[in-house]
Amino acid sequence: MFKKKYTVSVLDSKWGIIKNSLKLEIIPRINEYLWLSDKYYSVISVVHSIQEKNGIFLIVEEQKNQPVL
Repeated sequence: MFKKKYTVSVLDSKWGIIKNSLKLEIIPRINEYLWLSDKYYSVISVVHSIQEKNGIFLIVEEQKNQPVL
């Protein structure tokens, strides 16, 4: 079966770009965790922009208690 890959931008709570054009198979929901650049981020909000090209933005917050690797 074909899987659609979504292109999302990951932003911090002040809307600063953390990661741009990230390809994901599943869009995380609010309060789920995202593993990026050796850190866990908690998803605060998911914003869908409906324009000519649909944009998806994940607003995240870095977790304070990071596991030791």
